[in-house]
Amino acid sequence: MKNYYKGSFASLKEFWEKKGETKSFEKDYFIRLEGIQQIVNEVRTYLTGRLILDVGCGPGIAASLFPADSRVIGLDFSISMLRSARNRIPHLVQGSAFHLPFSDCFFDVVTCLFVASDYSDKTSIFYEAHRTLRENGFLVFSDYSLSDGHWKLRRTIRSLMGEKCNIFLKDEAFLSDEMKKVSFEVQEIKNLRFQAPFQLQHYLRSMKEMNRLKKDNPDLWNDVQCCIKSKEINREFILIVGVKK
Repeated sequence: MKNYYKGSFASLKEFWEKKGETKSFEKDYFIRLEGIQQIVNEVRTYLTGRLILDVGCGPGIAASLFPADSRVIGLDFSISMLRSARNRIPHLVQGSAFHLPFSDCFFDVVTCLFVASDYSDKTSIFYEAHRTLRENGFLVFSDYSLSDGHWKLRRTIRSLMGEKCNIFLKDEAFLSDEMKKVSFEVQEIKNLRFQAPFQLQHYLRSMKEMNRLKKDNPDLWNDVQCCIKSKEINREFILIVGVKK
């Protein structure tokens, strides 16, 4: 494993398991829900009636939107996430996206939604998806765009406050090239845009931080002010569908 969250896979697991982040993640899901719904609507034809592995299923909210006739297995390394998912996904497995505990050519579809941005290594995730897919099976991949308003604010502001924001975002050209390296044929690439409710506490935690941002980065402060006024933030997700040939 290379360069993962705060230097190790173990630290990422600790982040979810020991710091109570699973509950806050589920509570704050509204900031991505409209985008998730758009993704599922865009790829519904790939999912209908198929055997699907949802890699990094989290609390299972995305998988709960899949077509009713699809058969879904949810995989996550986090026990706390799997506990949250058990009422949404009937079949759950603990495991890693880098070492999927399934045989070759097993699934019709692998979904990987907002997982790869936790890791610097994307290729290994794509390789495992390719290995476990049947011929002509689909990888449905989505993650945050470099233009996503939420992460642009989070990364810039938290960095300004002296914190590390460990999220590894890449553009769609890089991601599609990484898919091609493991022999996926890229079927489609889309950028999905929507408005999400804006909550200031996701970005600034005190009046002291607000005053610091206003002083050190007035342009960004003006962007925050616009979000406060509109009560919304612009979001953008990347959607890429690859087929195993």
